[in-house]
Amino acid sequence: MNHPAPERRPRRRLRLLSTLLAVPLLLPAAASAAQGASFEGMLSFGGYHVGAFIAADGSRAYCLEPGADAPLSAQDTPIKVSELPAYSISVNDAWGWKGQVRTSAASGQQLRQMNWVLAEHGDTADAAKAAAVQIALWEIRREPGNAAWIDGKYDLFRKNGGSSHIQAGKRLAVESKTAAVGPGVTEPNGALELVAGDSDGTGTVSYPAGTVSLAIEGGTFEDGSTELKISGSERGSVGWEAIPHEPAWSRLNDVRISGKWSLKQKYWPAELILHPATRDTEQRIGSGVKPVIGDNTGVLDGVVATFDSRFAPALATQVPRDIVLREDGVFSDTVTVTAADSPWPTRGNGEYLPLVADGTLYGPFDAPHAESVDPPEGAPVAGSASLAIDQGPGDYSADLPVPGASSGYYYWVWGISEERQSEEVRRSEILEPGARYSDRFGVLTERQLVATELRLETRLLETTLAPGSRVLEDTVRASAVGGSWLRDDAGQRIPANVRLTFYQSDTVPIRQAAAPDDARELGAVFVELTEPETWVAAPPFEIPADTQGWVTVQACVFNEDQSETALGLISEWCDDFGVPDETAELTVEPVTSSKLAQTGAAAGGMSTTSMSALLIAAGMATAGGVLSGIVVIRKRLDRR
Repeated sequence: MNHPAPERRPRRRLRLLSTLLAVPLLLPAAASAAQGASFEGMLSFGGYHVGAFIAADGSRAYCLEPGADAPLSAQDTPIKVSELPAYSISVNDAWGWKGQVRTSAASGQQLRQMNWVLAEHGDTADAAKAAAVQIALWEIRREPGNAAWIDGKYDLFRKNGGSSHIQAGKRLAVESKTAAVGPGVTEPNGALELVAGDSDGTGTVSYPAGTVSLAIEGGTFEDGSTELKISGSERGSVGWEAIPHEPAWSRLNDVRISGKWSLKQKYWPAELILHPATRDTEQRIGSGVKPVIGDNTGVLDGVVATFDSRFAPALATQVPRDIVLREDGVFSDTVTVTAADSPWPTRGNGEYLPLVADGTLYGPFDAPHAESVDPPEGAPVAGSASLAIDQGPGDYSADLPVPGASSGYYYWVWGISEERQSEEVRRSEILEPGARYSDRFGVLTERQLVATELRLETRLLETTLAPGSRVLEDTVRASAVGGSWLRDDAGQRIPANVRLTFYQSDTVPIRQAAAPDDARELGAVFVELTEPETWVAAPPFEIPADTQGWVTVQACVFNEDQSETALGLISEWCDDFGVPDETAELTVEPVTSSKLAQTGAAAGGMSTTSMSALLIAAGMATAGGVLSGIVVIRKRLDRR
């Protein structure tokens, strides 16, 4: 702003007067104070006035265009403006500054800063503060085209004791850069923050003050909702829980939380009240516009928690029984499936990731196998089974009928192969592509067996015992049917303890499955068999002295006779009772004629007493002897 020349330099002022009038300038004598802006109350540095004009409407206004002429003419009606145009003027003022002053159009931020300075600090009767306001306005519009003019005035002020006012004005200009906030500058002091909880797929989200709503995708908030209304007055947090695998199973699942905020804001519009002079060549002066009070709204940046659902199932099995009966032929296994190192994936409705487990029953083997990672090459396969693992971790039972299963050891091996799963599960990549999760071969708890079944053949060395002979000797041999003869861990056949039971009958035994009730058990011997098709001699059996008639032997394999290690490994079986090769006749010494004479019979005839004695003697013999005696008696009677 260029003012009239100071009184202490009258000649200079007179010389410049005609030039200034050409601009033109309206001196105080040319217009009343009511019509033009007043210099009243300004500070003067070497005759240069700095501070607030008193506008025609009584408001305080300040120069907005560095270097332009003072507004001495009458003023038009104040107007609100949102721009200050660029200008360029030639200056040759009374204080020795001469040159061109160029100032660009004010930016929105400059207008906002000027508004803040004017509205917050410009309406003051304190001349020193008003001077600082004017200097701050110059600093806000400072640029290369007007800097020389501004600095020239600062030199003038310093020479006249105005250094402190310059510093105060500069500080005010600096402060305006941060204080003169525009719309939308007020924002939440913070952001959304996700924190994982103790349980997988749970956590909390913290939100800043000003938050008015939250929304969640891939989960629910702790009240079960997917949208929350927030008071916005204070910062806080709320719990959430993921709902993964919707609508389809997926390895990676996101929980995404977003929010909206609303905050009260006070901002300074890029506007000024302009008090224009009636002459366009004169300085534009202005005052401030009040700040705008309202709401600033926005969207909080969303936060995402990603959960990796990949997991590895683990299997363990336990057969419900070790021995499978041949006539039953059903092999069974209980498969326990667990999640190895991470939770089993589930959906929000409690549905577990469905899997398929495949089991292979290897066997029969004639000897036990050591535990190994894989079955031996070429191992026989008795059958296979599959299980739908659709209830998550737990026990699942499988039954596999094998009609006519051969004797031997059998081993289950179970596995879950990624390639055998449903297309949906495979697409999810929850299981590692190509992976197989399997137990080992030869695990003892996965072993079942079908017992050895032996058929016994026995043969007495003698089937007729002479009178006085009381010892029977028997031989036994066995053959395995329906499979091999099982071996132990050392590769040796399981010994079979065969019981040979001796029975006495008064008549020739009739072959049948079991001994009849009238057969008298005399005793038993045992023989151990370890080789098929090999005759083995049994320990001799001594027949009790009072035994007459016939003795037959029945061979049996009973569980109770087997060793503890062989118990159940050989099926119980008996051959028939009364097998001819297992039956021996006990003969008696024949009765001679001299002995018959001693009974009292006359020569050439037989008395009734003699007949009775002979019959009694015959009755004491074996059944064969009885028949022989009857024949002799009949012949003698015929001779008579």
